[in-house]
Amino acid sequence: MSDSSELSADLGYVSELFDGIQGEGLFAGYRQAFIRFSGCGLGCDYCDTKHAQEREGMFRVFRGGTVPIREHKNPVEVKTIVGELDDLLATIESITAISITGGEPLEQPRFLRQLLLALKALGHKVHLETNGVESDALALVQDLCDVISMDIKLPSVCGRDDLWDRHAEFLKRAQECSLVIKIPIARLTKPSEIEQAAGMIKEAGRGAPVFLQPIADKNGDITISYRHIIELYEVCRRHVEDVRVIPQIHKVIGSP
Repeated sequence: MSDSSELSADLGYVSELFDGIQGEGLFAGYRQAFIRFSGCGLGCDYCDTKHAQEREGMFRVFRGGTVPIREHKNPVEVKTIVGELDDLLATIESITAISITGGEPLEQPRFLRQLLLALKALGHKVHLETNGVESDALALVQDLCDVISMDIKLPSVCGRDDLWDRHAEFLKRAQECSLVIKIPIARLTKPSEIEQAAGMIKEAGRGAPVFLQPIADKNGDITISYRHIIELYEVCRRHVEDVRVIPQIHKVIGSP
């Protein structure tokens, strides 16, 4: 459920704006601009953006590096984000889309909708990345997203076993969306978890591509074995036609 303490539609908490190579899912390998929202209530064990889990700190703007070129106080206005994005796009013509990520963008649905309206008015292609549990908030923004990439959080990976019903509801609500599904997997992931996830996708009647995403440790090493990956792939493939295995490419090449 989205946070009841959300501010007005024109103000929201954003962690970063930066450019980089998309490292996950359907658009892996393309250069994109990323707007990272602050705040996420799940607190997954494997999260690699823990700095964006809380709504605190500044809105930092990057250009091809790890040192911010500008900072703004949070909460930030939509027009501030759009202005910074325009500056970025003016200097990098190869960016193909705007990726909205987090944190969890759907925890600030009214603000997200205003930002998406501004981006679409400027003709931008928008890719929304979400943890796939905020189904009520999805209804407010799905008409403004070109592609929605949802995660399915397995208990062995995120440390929670209470998200299955919320994922199922999200899949039902996303019937009108162009949807991509990511399932992070790790050494402890069980075939029964993949069986449940893939069965849920099939039951929802989704023909969306499913990406099994091996998780890297803090050193950037993938600890799940190839044999284990293939086992999980075959389980998923029994229920879903389009299954692919892609690790987080941005970690391999050193992109933000």
